[in-house]
Amino acid sequence: MDETFNTPPSAKLNLSGQIYCVEFSPYEWSQQLICIGLKEEIIVGTVKFQEEDDTVEDIAYNLIRTFHHDTRPNAIAWSPETTLSVVPKILTFCVAGTDFRIRLYNSNLNDINTYEILEGHIDYINSISYEPEGELLASTSDDHTCKLWAIKEDQKCVSTFHLTSPGMSVCWHSEESGKLLVAEKNGLIHMYNVRNQQAIISLDAGVLPLSSADWGSNPLKVVSLAAGELLLWDVSRPSRPLESGTLYIEGGLLIKFFPAYEHIVASIGRPDNQLKVSNFKIKQVILHGKVKIVGGLSWHYKYPYVCAGSDRELHFWKIKIH
Repeated sequence: MDETFNTPPSAKLNLSGQIYCVEFSPYEWSQQLICIGLKEEIIVGTVKFQEEDDTVEDIAYNLIRTFHHDTRPNAIAWSPETTLSVVPKILTFCVAGTDFRIRLYNSNLNDINTYEILEGHIDYINSISYEPEGELLASTSDDHTCKLWAIKEDQKCVSTFHLTSPGMSVCWHSEESGKLLVAEKNGLIHMYNVRNQQAIISLDAGVLPLSSADWGSNPLKVVSLAAGELLLWDVSRPSRPLESGTLYIEGGLLIKFFPAYEHIVASIGRPDNQLKVSNFKIKQVILHGKVKIVGGLSWHYKYPYVCAGSDRELHFWKIKIH
């Protein structure tokens, strides 16, 4: 595909301020929810697509609640306990702020709207992730640590993994509880057993800086973006990547697997904050997009839509899966 050709977004959503991060809920039972981080507020809404509702043209967005946030958000994570299909409703998510703190929000969308503050990091927090059971939250930071928080027990930090460089991404195993991936800026990607705090496997991108990594719905596949190089790993054969190639000549920023299709990843990098969707099965970039100011990257749980913050707009691209 011609590198100069950019596909315009399928839909756009205008917001009141610059978007810093965005996160679709990654769970089947709350997949319609989206969380958008602006400078001092967190917006929670629902998004519906034409695929699920014939009356919808492209996408339909509905604002649910806006929460105050004292500082610019860096990362958002949804709790698996969130659901709107029970009474009272349960809305639980975490936001990492530029004040090195994590705020844990709880709301029933009625009379309960609270947040707790998790303190312990001493530098910017780059990534946060809930364990699939919802008992633990993992966070990793420029302070060369990954921390685990027991969010049901006084919100205290229960363990700290010491890294050799800033932690850039943290992800839990999709099926086995207690297995955690932590990717470092120096190109090292570790998988830990959090029960005994032992590293199970380590991967080495061989190039740096590593900016982002993800662990997909297929737990054998890990993808990373380091110095503009996209690397796909099979953790059962960790010595060398399955696939590698230069995606961005001036460096990568973010990378995410499409949860519903293990062969597809979206990434953003420089120059020009290019969004690229790569299909490993056919070994091609299947979509080129562009954002103005990068404000996060997130896939819908099920439908082939990827969204990215672009200054004050949220852009949605529909992906064709061949």
